[in-house]
Amino acid sequence: MIKRNLSSILVIIAMLLNILGFDFMNINTASTKFWLFLGATIVLIASVILIFVNESKNNKNPK
Repeated sequence: MIKRNLSSILVIIAMLLNILGFDFMNINTASTKFWLFLGATIVLIASVILIFVNESKNNKNPK
């Protein structure tokens, strides 16, 4: 699993670091940091879904 999804795992780690660095006290929708936070959240969700899709596809086809 780690070899097949290493890039997705690294993306998840990077997006988590980006989300954790966001300042939740001053949320301003006109700010660039807010849009980067929103983009990081979407990429994080897409990476998790991609890992589950890849694993279910690889487990369905035994070699």
